[in-house]
Amino acid sequence: MRALVIAAVVVATACASAPRNPVLDSYPAGIVGHTTVLYYDVHGRSFDELRADMRRLGPKVADSSFVGETRSPMRWSWRTESANGTCSVRDVTVTLNAQITLPRWTPPADTEPGLATEWARFVAALETHEAGHKDISAKAGSEIVTRLRGLSGLCSQINTRAGDLARAIVDKASDDQKTYDAVTRHGLTQGTAFGAGRARALLSANAPLVLLAAPRAGTVRGEVPVPVNRVWNILRGVYEAAGLQVNAVDSVSHALGDSLTVHGSLTRFPVSELVDCGAPPTGRNADSVDVKLFITTRLDAIPPSAAWMMNTVQAVAHPAGAPAIACRSRGTLERYLFDALRGRLARSDP
Repeated sequence: MRALVIAAVVVATACASAPRNPVLDSYPAGIVGHTTVLYYDVHGRSFDELRADMRRLGPKVADSSFVGETRSPMRWSWRTESANGTCSVRDVTVTLNAQITLPRWTPPADTEPGLATEWARFVAALETHEAGHKDISAKAGSEIVTRLRGLSGLCSQINTRAGDLARAIVDKASDDQKTYDAVTRHGLTQGTAFGAGRARALLSANAPLVLLAAPRAGTVRGEVPVPVNRVWNILRGVYEAAGLQVNAVDSVSHALGDSLTVHGSLTRFPVSELVDCGAPPTGRNADSVDVKLFITTRLDAIPPSAAWMMNTVQAVAHPAGAPAIACRSRGTLERYLFDALRGRLARSDP
């Protein structure tokens, strides 16, 4: 008996991205891979104009705007052979067609000094980050080939077993994509903050930190009725009162943050009140494992004398002896930081 089975799945990730680079076309042996880059053109003579154009024209995902988007449509197929009442999987093929949407800019003659150099640095960092997303999908495709090849069992069950195994591998890759974005802060630790290269006031224990322009899952955004500079002057104290230590600061973009590993609680909060990492008895509940938290705050001016405060919390759980798990923020810490800031402003002199 011979049977051909074909399945397809699309994995999408949204984050900062950049022009094509040969590294995006590198795929492991055993799978058929190809990368297509789609460009949207942005225009501007200054940093602010380019940022605004990317925010306006970039891909929209779940009501948020991103600089770029990566999709990884994956198809797999195999045939089965029977012998003595047992069927085996043969000729496993996986095809991955990465589709990446990126910004493209041609510098005008009167470009702001330093902008072209920063753009080149920016897109190089973005290429590195996007290559990471593509590689996660490609690794999953390679694992499907390896684990399905030679799989055997009852002929009535073999195709179901193979399909379930392939989908489980893809589901794990989807979690790995989320973990990758959490650990890299959507590429920020790899240098994808546009304008970070020119910011001389940057202080960071690990890597540049600037929140992406658009809020996303795990972000609480609120207005405070005072100028940005006044909020900025007390923001570090708000973090310290919450048991956080600021380890990344970008004073140009009015952004700061902390990254730390917690187990069980963060000062007054059980970790399970901050993030959802899954439920027992698998051991994935947030209070029973080490959880890496990534907290960032960005301030944006609201002319003439108010400000937006955007707090984002991302988390990755690290169960002992098991793969890392991307957790979902409950919004508790984000709201606490916002309320604590408003409380300090109310108690301070104008």
